[in-house]
Amino acid sequence: MSFSTKFVPTLLAGAICASFVLVADVSVASGGSSGPAVAFRSTGNIGEVIVNPYKVAPLTAVVRNGGYEIHNASVRVLPKQGGQEIAYKVSESQLLSHGGVPVFGLYPDYVNTVEIEYDRVFQGKTEHFKDTYQFYTAPVYLRSNGLNSQSHTTFDVTVEKMDSAFKDRLYFVNNIIRTPPDASRYVWNNPMGGALEWAFGPENAIVDSTGAVRWYLLPNDDMYDPEQPYK
Repeated sequence: MSFSTKFVPTLLAGAICASFVLVADVSVASGGSSGPAVAFRSTGNIGEVIVNPYKVAPLTAVVRNGGYEIHNASVRVLPKQGGQEIAYKVSESQLLSHGGVPVFGLYPDYVNTVEIEYDRVFQGKTEHFKDTYQFYTAPVYLRSNGLNSQSHTTFDVTVEKMDSAFKDRLYFVNNIIRTPPDASRYVWNNPMGGALEWAFGPENAIVDSTGAVRWYLLPNDDMYDPEQPYK
């Protein structure tokens, strides 16, 4: 009994000390003694850069407003050598809808340079900024249909003639690849065919006047899931 009464408090004290150490470790992991932290690096004077913010357009981004009020924003995507510049103004409603500045027209597999100009309002003070961002975007990725008729999944465009009056235009390409095997497993008889017979792989992109891809659709499973015919 003498051994037991001395040992139990020792175990309890050890357990309490261990619990304090565990709590301390958890608090440090969540941001330190001052509390939780958000780990991102802003490379401009507002918030962070989120590439492909809506998971379906990898050549887009949003520069978050960082909690500031932003007005009079404009965007310029610097072109590659011999490429086409994309520049536009951003409406007030779009700044609110995206919670920041939407960026469109990025190059795939490339370290893009984007200039954003805007007015920032903070504590009643308005300041004008012109920030330059550089960030990478991944190559164009589209699904394979598993057939020997497909040699690539990108959009190869060769410009044969371009009138200078149209050099600032963008062109929407709407194409489909042959039906992949996983989209060919159903027969829809009501009384014939139906939309399922056209469940080809979607290919949608925007190219500029030099033939470079500046936007494309990356279908997710909610948008295109050929293994689920009732979707």
